[in-house]
Amino acid sequence: MVTKTINIRESAYHALKAQKRAGESYSDVILRVTGGEEKSICDFLQTIDPSVRSEIAESVKTAKSELERVKPRKVSL
Repeated sequence: MVTKTINIRESAYHALKAQKRAGESYSDVILRVTGGEEKSICDFLQTIDPSVRSEIAESVKTAKSELERVKPRKVSL
């Protein structure tokens, strides 16, 4: 990973620090706040509490099973 040193005012540092989430680097904060880099759904899920991720996974599995059981309607032309 390439790094660059930048100079910012102390007030800017405190503003950035206030936006920082647990486990997030300052680079992550800057990219999130500025919209500088799109993240995948997997990146987003990593920010969610593990118990909630499990709930989401179960909901997705259930929905997928239900969709596989549904037969599409025949379309008449």
